[in-house]
Amino acid sequence: MAGAPRPDRRRRGRRLPDRASRNHRPTGRGVPARVRRHPRRPARAAAGLPRRQGASGRAAAGRPGLPARPPRRRQPEVHGDVPDRRRLPSLPAVQGRRQRPHCRLHPGGLPVNAPLTQAIAGPLAPFVDALPLPSRLIAAERDGRLTVRIRAATHRFHRDLPASGVWGFGGTVPGPTVEAERGQPVTVEWRNELDGPFPVLDTIAPQATDADGVPVQCLPGLSGGEPSRDAARLTGHTVVHLHGGLTPASYDGWAENLFAPGQPAVFHYPNDQRAALLWYHDHVMGITKLDVYAGLAGLWIVRDDRERELGLPEGPPYEVPLLIQDRNFDVDEEGRLTGQLVHKTDPEVMEAFAPFTVVNGKVWPVLDVQPATYRVRVLNGSNARTYRLMLLRDGVPEVQRITQIGTDHGLLRTPVPVPADGLVLASAERADLLIDFSDLQSGSELTVLNTAAAPFDGSPFPAADAESAADLDGLLPYPQVLRFRVAGDPGIRVSIPRELATDYAPPVAETLAGARRRAIALVEREMDGEPNMLTMRELGVADDTDDERVVTVTDGDGTTRYRVVAAHFEDTTTFFPMLGEYEVWQLINLTGDTHPIHVHLDPFQILARHPIRYEIPDGGIGERDLAATVTLERDPDDELDHAIDDNERGLKDTIRVNPNEIVEIAVRFNTYSGRYMYHCHILEHEDRDMMRPFVTMAPELMPFMA
Repeated sequence: MAGAPRPDRRRRGRRLPDRASRNHRPTGRGVPARVRRHPRRPARAAAGLPRRQGASGRAAAGRPGLPARPPRRRQPEVHGDVPDRRRLPSLPAVQGRRQRPHCRLHPGGLPVNAPLTQAIAGPLAPFVDALPLPSRLIAAERDGRLTVRIRAATHRFHRDLPASGVWGFGGTVPGPTVEAERGQPVTVEWRNELDGPFPVLDTIAPQATDADGVPVQCLPGLSGGEPSRDAARLTGHTVVHLHGGLTPASYDGWAENLFAPGQPAVFHYPNDQRAALLWYHDHVMGITKLDVYAGLAGLWIVRDDRERELGLPEGPPYEVPLLIQDRNFDVDEEGRLTGQLVHKTDPEVMEAFAPFTVVNGKVWPVLDVQPATYRVRVLNGSNARTYRLMLLRDGVPEVQRITQIGTDHGLLRTPVPVPADGLVLASAERADLLIDFSDLQSGSELTVLNTAAAPFDGSPFPAADAESAADLDGLLPYPQVLRFRVAGDPGIRVSIPRELATDYAPPVAETLAGARRRAIALVEREMDGEPNMLTMRELGVADDTDDERVVTVTDGDGTTRYRVVAAHFEDTTTFFPMLGEYEVWQLINLTGDTHPIHVHLDPFQILARHPIRYEIPDGGIGERDLAATVTLERDPDDELDHAIDDNERGLKDTIRVNPNEIVEIAVRFNTYSGRYMYHCHILEHEDRDMMRPFVTMAPELMPFMA
């Protein structure tokens, strides 16, 4: 098994032979079925689950009736200064109440996959730093004119870490939270004062696991990788995108409209939109992943009278914004964390999944709360990691304390409970939550855990096993996110209205009957000697002369044949939506991962999630073409729930598209004409060409557009 490939890990740096898509395996019907990761289960002997011995020698859980997950693919030996890859003696397991078979100490002393019930020994202890709240820039107090200096600074991510070099808006991580009133324009002068070296070491580890079989992305340090010279030469060019903002195109943060150190940029934001949690971040072509990782992100809150009519908490102490990210740090010769930020990928996984969860700039912080109702506004600001957030008290899930009232673009029509197995947020998704602590005694503690494996593919994880969510193969060495600690006298308790938003409704079938329909295929193309290319292939209906290299999509109404009309960001623009008219976009996922797709400018609503079977023939993914057969029916091996969650039925700007799935969204651009973008918000994908432009136009101009 040592050389067996893992179908769910990307390969880098070697050419694979042409064959049917590696995401498939043959079935008895002659139609390839998706090979995908099976839902993870905690490995407990008492459960009676069969185990396998993986390549690293550790036991892993299997599932009755399903094949065991194949071990991670071993890479060829790499010349250079790389740790010894010989097998090491077995290491003692971390002692704990719910020990997992592969829970053990790494040779460097860092505990890997320690269960939550065992306090993590080693360099960083969880829940010792107080959760910081970003400083507030209230636009109304400054006549709607703000100046934000973008500069290098130092930041301490944990009390036991040395200070880290960062780039920050206002010199802080995260940047200050801008608060604006609906309909009140804000002008921001973004002053680029960046100087000095780029503060992040960017590297590709030469192997996917260390000598003990631990995935290198679960560990701090460079893992034998050389720091990128190209990244080290970055001088601080930037451009700012207000994510979720209804913003004129000239101020939207086009990825190529950069301003260099010493150059200011004055952007005008109308804020003529519903109250919502937005965020601003760097959006430079090709290096968004690095600039955001260095610290260039902050929150932006639009407020309005409707929220005040509902009596929702506004401002501290009962409104708490949470910007969740993952980060990694370098180590010195003795294995001690230095505080130096590290953006690390490996030969099998092109995204950076860092081991330490950072909330508002602190690793695993704690927040003291009163016995009261808190409004918690959550943003997943990670480069690639998806979170499934679970709230526990004394090891027992207590998601019933949480009511979701809003999503990306503000209030839902009615409050909804969060899903029983946890709140899923992919990169750039937001959630507006009310958490009720009012019945708890002082001294009560509630912990937020992440149970989502990486790369995420939509697989479920049982809420009852959240304490055992730590998973090496899932690149989740530490599930800890945040702790709430109840203290003090009782505070406010919010009465949750039955009706929240009244200013929008789902589009009806009659409205969409004549809507323009667009199709976009999400594909992964294996490259020779470089990271795989993640692209979005825009599809147009094929005519009778297109008899090869087509994508066929079959549903209950028949078969539609498509050809690729655009494959790369620089290709000719093909999407020209007309202002004021609905369009239906089909997002067809032909990869093994979940992709959060973000559309700039106006929000959209999800219409459907369709399970699919698909087949990609040998060589079916070319540089600018695509051949595939897609059928709208569930694959027999597909265990995902393709239903729309209640908390997805609001106004969104980012939507998760899972494997084996077509997601349909209805979008109507009502605001500005101009050139905008849509893209995958996994930043390592966005920077690898998974981004395309579109141009919104007034209807009377369309006859003049070639």
